[in-house]
Amino acid sequence: MARASRFMDPTSIGPSEEEFAQSPESRWIRKKIKMRECARFVAANPKPDFTTGKDTLCFCGLPFYKHSRISAIANSPPSAVTWSWKRDTKLLPTDAFGEIDFVGYEDIQRKYVRMDAETNMSDVLHLLLEVWGMKRPNLLISVSGGEKNFRLKSKLKDVFRRGMVKASRSTGAWIVTGGINSGVMRYVGEAMRDYYLTAASTVPVVALGITTWGCVKNREDLQDDFGSGLWPATYTMTPTTEVNANCLDPNHTHFLLVDNGTNNQPGAETKFRVELEQQITNIKTGNSKDDVLIPMIRLLIEGGVESLESVQESIRSGIPIIIVKWSGGLADLLAYIYDSAKVEYVVEKYLGATRTRSHSVTENAMPDKLRRAIEKTLGSENLEKHWRALRECVYDRELVTVFDYHSTMEIDVAILKGLLKANKDQVFDQLKLALAWNRVDIAKSEIFTEDKIWPPGSLHEILYSAIKQDRVDFVDLLLDCGTSIKDFLTTERLLMLYNTVSDHSLLKDLICRLKRKHHSAGRDITHKDIKRLIKMLIDINVEPYATRPANRSIQVGSNRKKESKLPFEDLFLWSVLMNRQDMAKLFWKQGKDATAYALLAFGILNAMATKTEDTELRNSLIRNAEEFGDLAMGVLNECFEADEKKTNLLLIRRHEQFGDANCLKLAIKSDNKQFISHPACQDFFRNVWMGNLALENGTFRLLISPIFLGIFLLKVKEVYYNIKETPHSQISLTSDKYNLKHGTLERQINLKRSTSDGKENTLYGCPKDGTLKHTSESMDGIKKKKLQGLLWQLHRIRSIYTAPVMIFAHSVIAYFIFLAIFSYMLLVEFSEEMGSCEIIIFIWILTLMIEEMRQFCSTSQVRKDEEFTRVALWQKFLKKKKEYWSDSWNKVDVLTISLFILAAILRFCPSTITAARIAYSFCLMSFFFRILHVFTVHKELGPKIIMIRRMMIDLVFFLIILMVFVLSYSIATYAIMFPNSVFSYSLVRQILRKGYWTLYGELFLEEYEGGEECTENATIYINRPERRCPEERNVGTLLMAFYVLFANVLLLNILIAMFSNTFQKVQENTDRLWHYMRCSLIYEFYNKPFLPAPLSLPIYVFLMIKWVLNRGCRVCLDLSPDLSEAQDREIMQWENVIADAYTQRMKRDRENSMETKVFEISERLENITGRMREIQSSKDIIQHLNRWLDSLDDKISRILKDARKENNSKALVDIKRKKPILSTVALRRSSY
Repeated sequence: MARASRFMDPTSIGPSEEEFAQSPESRWIRKKIKMRECARFVAANPKPDFTTGKDTLCFCGLPFYKHSRISAIANSPPSAVTWSWKRDTKLLPTDAFGEIDFVGYEDIQRKYVRMDAETNMSDVLHLLLEVWGMKRPNLLISVSGGEKNFRLKSKLKDVFRRGMVKASRSTGAWIVTGGINSGVMRYVGEAMRDYYLTAASTVPVVALGITTWGCVKNREDLQDDFGSGLWPATYTMTPTTEVNANCLDPNHTHFLLVDNGTNNQPGAETKFRVELEQQITNIKTGNSKDDVLIPMIRLLIEGGVESLESVQESIRSGIPIIIVKWSGGLADLLAYIYDSAKVEYVVEKYLGATRTRSHSVTENAMPDKLRRAIEKTLGSENLEKHWRALRECVYDRELVTVFDYHSTMEIDVAILKGLLKANKDQVFDQLKLALAWNRVDIAKSEIFTEDKIWPPGSLHEILYSAIKQDRVDFVDLLLDCGTSIKDFLTTERLLMLYNTVSDHSLLKDLICRLKRKHHSAGRDITHKDIKRLIKMLIDINVEPYATRPANRSIQVGSNRKKESKLPFEDLFLWSVLMNRQDMAKLFWKQGKDATAYALLAFGILNAMATKTEDTELRNSLIRNAEEFGDLAMGVLNECFEADEKKTNLLLIRRHEQFGDANCLKLAIKSDNKQFISHPACQDFFRNVWMGNLALENGTFRLLISPIFLGIFLLKVKEVYYNIKETPHSQISLTSDKYNLKHGTLERQINLKRSTSDGKENTLYGCPKDGTLKHTSESMDGIKKKKLQGLLWQLHRIRSIYTAPVMIFAHSVIAYFIFLAIFSYMLLVEFSEEMGSCEIIIFIWILTLMIEEMRQFCSTSQVRKDEEFTRVALWQKFLKKKKEYWSDSWNKVDVLTISLFILAAILRFCPSTITAARIAYSFCLMSFFFRILHVFTVHKELGPKIIMIRRMMIDLVFFLIILMVFVLSYSIATYAIMFPNSVFSYSLVRQILRKGYWTLYGELFLEEYEGGEECTENATIYINRPERRCPEERNVGTLLMAFYVLFANVLLLNILIAMFSNTFQKVQENTDRLWHYMRCSLIYEFYNKPFLPAPLSLPIYVFLMIKWVLNRGCRVCLDLSPDLSEAQDREIMQWENVIADAYTQRMKRDRENSMETKVFEISERLENITGRMREIQSSKDIIQHLNRWLDSLDDKISRILKDARKENNSKALVDIKRKKPILSTVALRRSSY
């Protein structure tokens, strides 16, 4: 009835079914897939007169009235007529296919099809892979065993479910079962349900049910008379009393319903399933040459005669089997024979090599103690045949693995070990299996043994797969086994890794945006795209592998494969961009320059977090960035504690792969305030800020020194010169720290001109070989003497006036003088004729304009190999503009200078002299506002500027909300009190005036009440709106009361709360913010001339001429010394040693942490609990045996008593025969 009602209901056949009926899937199935129906009726139990009744059953299992397509009726006796499904059935297009919707289960449709038992296996594979779109499996697990009246023990059930979930989660497996909702197949379905409920991965898992069509309960729900399939077919699971009828399992994903034209006659799917499994194992896991044939394993749980045939066929085909011991039935029988058999080792030749195989040696004759077990499990018929089959199943021990669920080993590990044992001669296939399952422990114990020798380059493809699949432990294992990462990483492989990114990933999205911006063709990611991306994210010129000078001629796809110079660093960069944190940390540990690369990762991940709208991904990126920030801080801490001098060099050492940037520049570009706040960085910046001035100069001396020109108050670091004991002495000046060369002409305002040999003038007073000397050092053949006399005084004056702290002090004093002159000019002297003060102001601001131009030109470096074409120069200009505009104070400077230029233009026109005064006034306000930048040098005042900036942002958002209330109240009140007003500018002003000034307490009560002079005469108030008397005063007053309540009380308190929150956030990070702001200030004044404006104007003219003559000198924004190659290598190796020690210590701390110990204790407790359950189960068995022996004693006692009473001699003889049995029973009982 369910089927008939479906077709009678007109709403059941909608557009979706028509659409599916015309789909390629429906057309292909109707064309290729057939079903069988009985075409010749042969009565199974005919009547005495050999007539056929309506309910007479045919040999096919169906009654006569259900034979609608029979072509013949046989009324002869059964002995005279035979029925064969191959001969007496006919093929028809299948009428059952589509998707199943199980009533009462989650709304997931499962594919199904009814097909002929002799369907071509190539068509079946095409249906699975192409029509249904199932992904090729990495593993095929065929589950055999108990079908009915089979219950797993609770522990075995948990172990089985957990093992199947792990096996499914590790690789995209196909699990093949009988597909019915009983026996072991139901437990497989429950395991799949647990997988889909708990699996975080998106690896597809297929549970393929293959069963006989005639044994499916309620199969009429799956049929469609119209031949278009059911989308979906509503399938109801009902209890069944029929012997061979079973419902389908709702947790399987696909069903193949094998039809041989019979009804309630199982076994039609057995041969079909074996052939399909063999066909699947003959195809590869993928289409590449490195893919392997799909491995298969059979899992036996309990089982009977049918399972024995399947296991025997698997062994003959070389398919390994897993026998679940203690599950009962055939599994226990095979496990016992396997464990009790003798082992014989045979050496044989295989593929030109020798291998050792182990065989089980059993007796030809069936042991008596096994006879009863075989009879109980497999039946009393064909005992010898069953014994031969059992021996054959356990003969090849490499193909058999016995799994004892009482052990600590999980079933997924047993499956993998079974596969590895069966393929132990194919080590690369073993590796691929272990990699697919992500079982590095098995790979260590079973594959990477001491007797294995791996030729160079043999593990490259495995390593590539491990990196691509994010198998961090496997990558670490392969590197430990000696795989050369330098030989592995070619430009082709690196590009292949980049192009494995998903089309929906953030990296792909960012690359596509850059390609559209630069009009790049193609969808593949190139190294140029990566370089542009990193430049966009962190504004650092990272040199990718393919664009380095040594590899610049490499073309992807060429036969020449160049190795990377920095393979770990290139892979680290790939991992960071892919957001694979664990893989990135592995390559970070293996690579060099730990601090620099950790800072780079911090900046990239934080920048990527700002480019996504996905909250979960953003949080992941920020979390990973913070972890790399902590790693950079940890390494820097260890270095600073070990050696402060080397740490200073580490911070300012150039990195060629980062465009000669150092760690400090990376930290600034990545906005890493925590790193900048580190004592090592602050100690370095303090030395730079003080220049050659001694650090013991206090704040008071620095404040008053500009008054006395600083000559007599400030102390300068002592300077020594080296005298070589040779006829021609060579003098070299050194100081107790690094001798920073300050002074405009010597630093050339930080413009470093490239010399003809490619070297650069340095900011450090060290020899060109990079030797850094200390005053306490004493070298052979060299004497140190202190600099004295006139040279010392000249050096002292130069050091005082070129120190950044003194440049700052002089600039501040000059700026205050400038503000005083500007204010005096605007208040007293400003007129149509230009005065002397105004001329000074013009010259002063011209100097400031030149300084801003210098800052604009020094924002980014000009590379030696950079082209000077029109396009290149325009792109360079855009880069400079972007970097210059990123500083908020530069925006203020541009606005101020623009206002001054506007005022200067207006002041030369007599008619606009007033407008010029207003523009000058706004310009002066902006100049006064610029004083706030000076406060960044103070620890308390500096963070307050950040507070003001952030509170202004809060205020903007608050004003948006506030304007909603202001406009609504103002317009509504004015419309009520003054209706039909004339539109004018004064009307808009009057409306906004009331709503806005009411916020500050101006309530305009006289307007609400109306004065004595107000009038209601329209002819009067039309010209004077303020004379109009208000209407509906009570309503207006009431609205004002509510408005004041909401605006003054509620909204303004919200604003106060917002300000308090912002203040609290800034206050928590006061030190970090101030250190970061101070760093920017030091960079700014380190680059400035030693003379303040306007005295620095001649210096700017000189530098401009020199810049033009040299066609753009390289601009130095870092403070990096020129180190020799040996010194650079020494600093790098020292950092690597410190970083390795730090990571090892972190690993030990993590292993000794409380969380790790709690986890280990919980695992031990779980094992102990399992053992206690086993002991309790054993006690229950012993108690059951004791009760059985007691009942047996009672029965024997009653037999003896009856025998004595009847005095039957025959009974007495029987009792004597039983005495040995009784003694054995008593002995066993005493042992318990």
